[in-house]
Amino acid sequence: MPDMLSQIEKDRLIKGLTSVFAVPFIDDIEDFIWEAVFAYVKSIPIAKFRNKKLFDVIDPIQKNGWSVKALQWRVHPGVEFELVVQRADIIKKAKELGFSRLSLKSPEKDLGAALLKHWHKKIEEDVVSQNVINKKICVLLKSEHRDKFAFYEDDVLIYQPNDLSWKWTDKSKTGLQGLRKSDGFCIYRWYPNQKQFFERFVLPQNAFIFELNLKKITIEEIIDLLETHLNSIP
Repeated sequence: MPDMLSQIEKDRLIKGLTSVFAVPFIDDIEDFIWEAVFAYVKSIPIAKFRNKKLFDVIDPIQKNGWSVKALQWRVHPGVEFELVVQRADIIKKAKELGFSRLSLKSPEKDLGAALLKHWHKKIEEDVVSQNVINKKICVLLKSEHRDKFAFYEDDVLIYQPNDLSWKWTDKSKTGLQGLRKSDGFCIYRWYPNQKQFFERFVLPQNAFIFELNLKKITIEEIIDLLETHLNSIP
């Protein structure tokens, strides 16, 4: 996988994260904070209003849309990581997905096909509603002590039913795995109790991994800085 960030963007990523972590009101980089930092990295506007659409950051010129995630995880080349991409209640939505009925007793391939259809439907709808052409995902991996980070970016991959095989993790059927036939890698996990659909990734050997020397400024300092700046605005 090619390096997805230019050197300028890498510098902006380090600058943005270091600056945000310095703010005493911010405990961690996650959710909207990471979305805003990533928009800064890419030099594009951040959305003014949050929604439940797939793409959190959009380049209106290039029509690139990113699903932006931050995750505490181990940080080293080749590490496998996973994150929730959707809540998928496929049993309740069986007819909507084109199945007469679904249950935990249904064939694994039918459950897998329903999961893919449910996920693809979300992607297709949000591509249209958010005016996106190039579908992407980016993830910030954060070590436990927030001293090591990794940046991951790739296209949103669309798998067809024949690309995957599905099996339960055990006889209790607590988790369903979607395995890529080409290499046996577990791409998806689905947990019927929580209805959570996970996608799994591998951090490339050439991923941008970096360390930060984080410092906090005091509450008094940040308030004084902001007050001075606000007072200078006409």
